[in-house]
Amino acid sequence: MRKLVAFACFAILSAVPCLAQGGETDSLLQTILAEMRGMHNDVRLSATSQILLTELQLQQSAVDKATQRRDEMQNQVTQLQANQKNMATQLANLEANSTTPADGPQAKQMQQFKDNIKAQSAALKTQEDQRSSDLLDAEGSLRKAQDSLADIQDQLNTIVKKLQPAAGQP
Repeated sequence: MRKLVAFACFAILSAVPCLAQGGETDSLLQTILAEMRGMHNDVRLSATSQILLTELQLQQSAVDKATQRRDEMQNQVTQLQANQKNMATQLANLEANSTTPADGPQAKQMQQFKDNIKAQSAALKTQEDQRSSDLLDAEGSLRKAQDSLADIQDQLNTIVKKLQPAAGQP
């Protein structure tokens, strides 16, 4: 691109002595200058669009990772909730089917089993609370990444709109 600009400058400078006759010189020089400014602007916009395309790819990767993390957290929360429901059902069934005498080794064993299920259920609830918090963080990170992606896409669209009229000219 620099070679093109240098060639254009050389062409202008070599044409100046030939065109130094008459009022057409100023008009021609103004036209050439306007064309050079347009070319410079196109080059600048093209370079900016390349940078934005790279940023777009990186940000899309960040969105994909954030989406994956959010989905993993959602799956973990769902699994923990299912496990809790299963434990509650198991405990309810044990209590409903409890026909053993109030004392003895079987009653003691049954009570220990119930206590164990209750402890596991409480631990699952704690894990669910933590995963739910992690899920909220993951959703926030995803929204932030998506907003950044949208901003980059808007900037790129603006540049494309600026370049389109130039592309349509002969």
